[in-house]
Amino acid sequence: MKTWRKRLAAGLLTLVLGVSLVPGAFAASAYDCPGQKLAALTFDDGPGRYSAAILDTLKAHGAKATFFMNGYNIWIYASQVQRMVAEGHQVANHTYNHPDLVQSSDALVRQEVDSLAQALTQITGLKGTGNTSFYLRPPFGSRNQRVLSLAGTPVVCWSVDSSDWKYRDANHLVSYVSSQTRDGDIILVHETVPSTAQGLDRLLTQLQSQGFELVTVEELFWRRGITPQAGKLYFSAQNTGVNRCAKALYFDESKLDTHWAYPAISFALEQGFMSKNQYGEFTPNFPLTRGMFVTALGRLAGGTAEEVVPSGFTDIPIDHYAAPYVTWAKETGIMNGVSADTFGVNSPLTRQQMAAALARYARYQGAQPGAFDLNTYSDSASIAAWAREDVADCSALGLLNGSDGAFRPEETTTRAMGAAILQRLARYPWPEIPTDPDVPTDPDVSTDPNIPSVPETPTDPDTTRPQNT
Repeated sequence: MKTWRKRLAAGLLTLVLGVSLVPGAFAASAYDCPGQKLAALTFDDGPGRYSAAILDTLKAHGAKATFFMNGYNIWIYASQVQRMVAEGHQVANHTYNHPDLVQSSDALVRQEVDSLAQALTQITGLKGTGNTSFYLRPPFGSRNQRVLSLAGTPVVCWSVDSSDWKYRDANHLVSYVSSQTRDGDIILVHETVPSTAQGLDRLLTQLQSQGFELVTVEELFWRRGITPQAGKLYFSAQNTGVNRCAKALYFDESKLDTHWAYPAISFALEQGFMSKNQYGEFTPNFPLTRGMFVTALGRLAGGTAEEVVPSGFTDIPIDHYAAPYVTWAKETGIMNGVSADTFGVNSPLTRQQMAAALARYARYQGAQPGAFDLNTYSDSASIAAWAREDVADCSALGLLNGSDGAFRPEETTTRAMGAAILQRLARYPWPEIPTDPDVPTDPDVSTDPNIPSVPETPTDPDTTRPQNT
């Protein structure tokens, strides 16, 4: 493998490997995320004519919600229900015909709950029995112990009632809900009220400006350490000191050897390209930041600047763990900043950013990519103009490709994905290039041919918590 000014002195190794990578105090684990304000926005009585607009608004804000649905229109709007699941929302049970369950017989209660659950299963492929995602919200919030016992699933009411069905005013919706919502609240709105769809964008903007992360009820319970139980009633999930990271990011580190990327993770750790955090966690599903990636890539290439000098980026002080590698990447043209004076060291690395760096690294190693038609990807129009040539070259070389016909350029990469890419680069048959006889070439780091493929990565990650490289 080609080398470039391999000048890692002992002092530099101490700088890169011997300091904490994120300043400040930490929780007991990287999987703990204290201080995050959470709220669960829930929509009753859908699906309906406003479902698509509501989903568009939620997507634009990166917010997740829970939809408690009835059976009236569920088959007419089945595609919207499927979209809810595909976009990471939670679908739940509001009975098939919206009766008052307290006034219903035992048989009718079971029929109403089971019929809607069966419809959701047929439409989404999900199964909703026991402690699963088909939580029940009784119509009108009407319940007693008999109803709870018959529910067969957790029963979820609310702690903030928008009364949108009563006021039907977008301004009231925004002002009331934003002023009443507290950490851990479950907010009730209705999918069938036009003013709710109209005011949703402003409501989400206001809540997010107050520091709230909008999550599903299931995610809210997970993050607050609540294990929902069938037949139990829930109104909110107040903060009692348990603050987990997002469920999509969590991985039981005691079972790391079961992770799809474990061979690559082991390789990256053994070679010193990546490391665990101070708690001994690799956090494979956490976002791969730009700083982590340039550091790992630089370590793989053996590339550092001739001397540690200012990088020219305001977010990379001279003593930053990534400083020597950022300077190397900048001078070789492999990675630049997100702006003229900012590298974006703690920003998550997107797939098109990774592809651009990989293509430039490949050319730096002497590779000559063949032609590749970006129209192969169904979302080729979403690839940024600055990245198109690099994505094509990266795809032609087989370093990073799409899946299911799409490239997903703005999707965030993960640390597991980074490890798999590093292993792939280390095994890649780079062209033989004459090297400086005074600089030893790198040995073959491994003969293991098992290079894991890179699956799709989760969305909506917490990008401020990574504590490892």
